[in-house]
Amino acid sequence: MKRLAWIAALGTAALLSAGPAAAQDAVKVAEVPADTISLHYYRPDGSYAGWGVHFWESFEKVQDGKVVGPRDKADMPIMGISWGNPMKPTGQDGFGMYWQVKANEFRNGKINYIIHKGDNKDCTKDSTWMLPQGRQVFINAGDCTAYFTLEEALKARK
Repeated sequence: MKRLAWIAALGTAALLSAGPAAAQDAVKVAEVPADTISLHYYRPDGSYAGWGVHFWESFEKVQDGKVVGPRDKADMPIMGISWGNPMKPTGQDGFGMYWQVKANEFRNGKINYIIHKGDNKDCTKDSTWMLPQGRQVFINAGDCTAYFTLEEALKARK
């Protein structure tokens, strides 16, 4: 498995040196069903064992993709997810691992998440995006930025 990750990393590096357009054409990502959000996660070492995502719903008042009021009640994990039991990946594609969740789990349109392995968070802060920004994001390990296009995420890899 490590050899395959190493070969995949070499292939990605070669594609990136050829330019983002070539890399984007070669990297195929999972389709996102119409009623679903998708979080894509890339680790350059290809080691995804034990990594999961903690998704939760917050109850701020949101309008047009912006928080406009305080919470009505405390945040709540979705789908039985807890810190000790993060959501396992839905699958793997050309970008890396990904998780898909029904968009209606986030009733105010604010998607809250932390990618972690045990108590080791990939990003040290809680992360969010708003549904009007897009139904999928791309995350590179060690980078807290949520990229809304594959091209931006590939270009940002270090």
